[in-house]
Amino acid sequence: MALPSTFVPNRAQPYDNGMTDLHRSLAANLKNLRARWGFSQAELAERSGVSVSYVGEIEMALKWPQAEILERLSKALHVKPYQLFLDPADTLSHQDWLERRDKIVELGEDLFAYFEKRSR
Repeated sequence: MALPSTFVPNRAQPYDNGMTDLHRSLAANLKNLRARWGFSQAELAERSGVSVSYVGEIEMALKWPQAEILERLSKALHVKPYQLFLDPADTLSHQDWLERRDKIVELGEDLFAYFEKRSR
């Protein structure tokens, strides 16, 4: 029996056989959120009480965590569990988020100044 041409022995490969968009989203979001917080896999593992290898396996979509683990990971990343499953294409980049935050702060300052003038 011949091995598929993509077979690489002794090397972890992402599980793509039957992997859904939900699997891909979880893997990508976990990695992106971890990077956004500046956590290494080891730091996220310590904060969530799972092993470093398990975090890596989830990020490579090799493992599908149970609800309890998802809850612990989301708490460590300061997000709601459902946010781990959002389509990464639909989420803001860190730079976009900062720009929107700055616009909201600026708008708030403008509103404050406007109402302050009116109250005089």
